[in-house]
Amino acid sequence: MIAPGSSGVKDPASDSWSYRPLRAWLIVVLLLAAYTISLIDRQVLSLLVVPIEQSLHISDTQLSLLHGLAFALFYTAFGILIGRAVDRRNRRNIIAIGMVIWCMATIGCGLANSFAGLFVARMFVGVGEATLSPASFSLIADYFPPAKRGRAISVFSMGVFMGSGLALVAGGAAIDATQAWAGTAWPIVGTLEPWQLAFFVVGAPGLLVAALVMAVREPPRREVSDEGAGVKETLAFFRRKGPALATMIAAFGANGLINFGLAGWAPTFFIRVFGYSAGEIGAIYGTLLMVCGSAGIWVGGWLSDKVVAKIGKGGVLLVMRGCALLMIPSLVGFGFASTPLVALILLGWTCFVLGLPTGLAPVALYAITPNQFRGQVTACYLFAVTLIGMMAGSTLIAISTDYLFQDANAVGKSLALVASGAALFGFVSLTFSQKIQERMNYA
Repeated sequence: MIAPGSSGVKDPASDSWSYRPLRAWLIVVLLLAAYTISLIDRQVLSLLVVPIEQSLHISDTQLSLLHGLAFALFYTAFGILIGRAVDRRNRRNIIAIGMVIWCMATIGCGLANSFAGLFVARMFVGVGEATLSPASFSLIADYFPPAKRGRAISVFSMGVFMGSGLALVAGGAAIDATQAWAGTAWPIVGTLEPWQLAFFVVGAPGLLVAALVMAVREPPRREVSDEGAGVKETLAFFRRKGPALATMIAAFGANGLINFGLAGWAPTFFIRVFGYSAGEIGAIYGTLLMVCGSAGIWVGGWLSDKVVAKIGKGGVLLVMRGCALLMIPSLVGFGFASTPLVALILLGWTCFVLGLPTGLAPVALYAITPNQFRGQVTACYLFAVTLIGMMAGSTLIAISTDYLFQDANAVGKSLALVASGAALFGFVSLTFSQKIQERMNYA
């Protein structure tokens, strides 16, 4: 057994590493492509709010259920089981099967002609996407030695912003392009509206990437502790590390709320309040996400390494706490901006600050988690990000708009209220986690 105060992870020097940089980085790039596609298929709905609401005659609150609950329900329900499979089974195969499921389900969204049909299709998008991150983080951790792992995980994590950004750029372009096909009768499926065709356009490319994933070689598992991986050992691990993990994961969930809240409702804010078209705001906001968000992730990894070198592993959480505080004035200013220029400047800065801690979450979690529990810990992390971020966050913003402000044009104020509160919650949770880890000698 591992001593109560230790991290539970074997000394990396005791592992036999056969690190091949070219192969390892090619796999990171391929997994980044898969992650980017997953975010495109997940987030393109945010650009289709207006046509879907008009076509299916639904409200903001119902749309938020499609964006949040429908996806999150099965994503979280299957996440823990998938996380355990990641710790025991072939991770490459899990990713490939998941990609086929979510890409076909995205295409299925384009076939829906009712709220219920679109809800079911979104549920299966969640099932497929639940496989990707736990398996990918675990694969990357076994392809890179610890000293080189942080940068690799940060590059993969750029998919959050690359995918969300491309969802807006490519999704907006797809919407504009499919306008020309409105009213066209297609074989078997009949006449489809432009928003339905947009789901076809963004869903199909992932099937090609799924085929490429099958060329990935499953690496040997590294940093396996002596505890074993049975049910008894798993429960013992979570009892021992539970308080530190839970407070970290709660904070990461709050960060997810801000991320998905912005992705889900910022385009609608510009469309309703400032009169932008879906294609216009898609191109602008998408570029801001890709450039500012990705830059934030890279700078966050670099800054974390510098702080850790000076004060130790606790520097990771220190950087994340500072970022949470920086978000609050930025989010409030964005939501209450009275001109589009001011709103866009503040949105770009918010994307940068939001990116700073995003790539650090797995690094912080894996620092106190042995290999045989990483898939399950990652699944718990994604459970919180999805449950708090996509489901609760999207719906809270919609409820605030529909019932607190009772004004569709107040969506920016709703976003500012909910997201700034989440940033404050994240700061408090990370502070508690850091104190627990220092007291238990985890950090």
